Amino acid sequence: MRIFLFAEIGLHLFFNLQIMIRYFLAVCLFGFSIWMSAQTAPHQYMFRVYLKDKPNAGYSVANPEKFLSGRSIERKNKQNVKVDASDFPVSADYLRMIQKSGAKIVSQSKWFNTCVAQVSDSAKIEDLKLLPFVDSVKYVWRGFINPAANYMRPRLEATDCGDEVAFDNVFGFTQLEFAVHNAAALADAGFRGKGIRVGVIDAGFTNFDAIPYFEGMAFFGYKDFVPTGYIFTASDHGTKVLSTMAVNKPNLMVGSAPEASFLLLRSEDARSEFPVEEDFWVAAVEYADSVGVDMVNTSLGYSDFDDKSLNYNHAQLDGKTSLMTRAADRAFEKGILVVGSAGNEGNKPWKKITSPGDARNILTIGAISPDSVITPFSSVGPTADHRIKPDLVSVGGPAVVIGQNGAIGLSMGTSFSAPFMAGLIASLWSINPELNRQQIINIVKQSADRYQHPDTIYGYGIPDFGKAMSVVLETLPTYDKKVTNNRFSIAPDAANKNYEVTLIEPEYTNDAYSVKLLNQQGIKVTERQFEEKKNFVSFPITDELSKTGKFIYFVIDSPFKQDVIRIKR
Repeated sequence: MRIFLFAEIGLHLFFNLQIMIRYFLAVCLFGFSIWMSAQTAPHQYMFRVYLKDKPNAGYSVANPEKFLSGRSIERKNKQNVKVDASDFPVSADYLRMIQKSGAKIVSQSKWFNTCVAQVSDSAKIEDLKLLPFVDSVKYVWRGFINPAANYMRPRLEATDCGDEVAFDNVFGFTQLEFAVHNAAALADAGFRGKGIRVGVIDAGFTNFDAIPYFEGMAFFGYKDFVPTGYIFTASDHGTKVLSTMAVNKPNLMVGSAPEASFLLLRSEDARSEFPVEEDFWVAAVEYADSVGVDMVNTSLGYSDFDDKSLNYNHAQLDGKTSLMTRAADRAFEKGILVVGSAGNEGNKPWKKITSPGDARNILTIGAISPDSVITPFSSVGPTADHRIKPDLVSVGGPAVVIGQNGAIGLSMGTSFSAPFMAGLIASLWSINPELNRQQIINIVKQSADRYQHPDTIYGYGIPDFGKAMSVVLETLPTYDKKVTNNRFSIAPDAANKNYEVTLIEPEYTNDAYSVKLLNQQGIKVTERQFEEKKNFVSFPITDELSKTGKFIYFVIDSPFKQDVIRIKR
């Protein structure tokens, strides 16, 4: 019997091995055929085409709804940003004429009035130069087009949820990252990014749509700006980046803004390095602006390219040379708070930050280890015009992430310190979304440990989000003892011993709402969930609460909205 069993197992192993070998050979043959087809295809070239003007095509700043979303217009109004001609689309007539000349349009920018034209013969670009509306052209890419590239998915790692580690703290593996920034109270008070829209521009989000840890995440769209490949198979760099902000698995892993809404955008072609990826990034950030994001995180940076003649030098880190750098500043001017990674060049010959980290208005984030010491790889400043960079630092050596295999792990890089910081800023901003982007940036910088003495390694240092939270809470409108609007009322009872929060004509069932009571420092005192058939909850005003100060805060949560009310008792 034992002999038969081993014979049977051996037979199964033999056939399984045969199947595995056939599968492996099939994959290799498929990959080789793709590679061969790419190598036998003719070289292709891409050129950035600068256009002279934007002819009137019926667009007007008086009717921005024709080219911007309502959410974008609303954000611009809130951020005191005027719509102008740079928001008008590139001339469709010009693009058609360029294509008629034999080129293919693969990207375009309304802010800079450019497009990217792909041709099979670099000599054809001379014909484009002769078009009367073309100002100039710049070579930005050459290579082979492989439409079938990056479509194969890696498998998820098998996990047994019953065997997952359960920590005795809500943050799980990310506890140290929150601790470095004194950010636990921010999350505990309920400020986790609700109502803030974050665009993530990266190299791809492999298996994002299949990884269980992302289930329940607020996700309002995706778009690919790279002509080849597929956003959910091209790279898992963006998957890791997103996980630092968006994952919400209490006692296991909590991101820095798990209740924010995310837009996923791909601009990086991970197979090569050329300036055309800056054009793709510009198109992505313009799209993010048009749909009304509040923030953008980008963990991409450029200094060296496959064609060394296109490389940047240190003198060009001046905030005005790189197209991507100028676009980051333009995004800020359009009302978006932009966060970016400093780069991982600190222990390499380049050493410096990379584009777009030299932009004046981007928050450039370096990397520290969990013990608050700078990592050797974190890129340093200053910029060529002697500005402090990086601006701030966060944990990136290592950071807790989830990659394409769907498992929690560690990764090194400013690519991960930047989004964790971006998420904390989103969570802070969610306290008072009426603040403008510059106010939030100032509050975060002023909370940092090196604010009075910044340097070119740590920048302004490590922000203290407990301190920043107290400052933002103080910016809220103050109500004297009570408040009533068309959705809820908050008032003390007749004996002035309890506060009652009452829902008024709620959109959802009562039990979809909850309320947190915070003391003057923003520390959560208690929390109440509404009962399905009861539209009010009560909070006792204890002596201990009274001793913390004369102000209290109520955080009212519904499925898609959060209200923070400041009351003077």
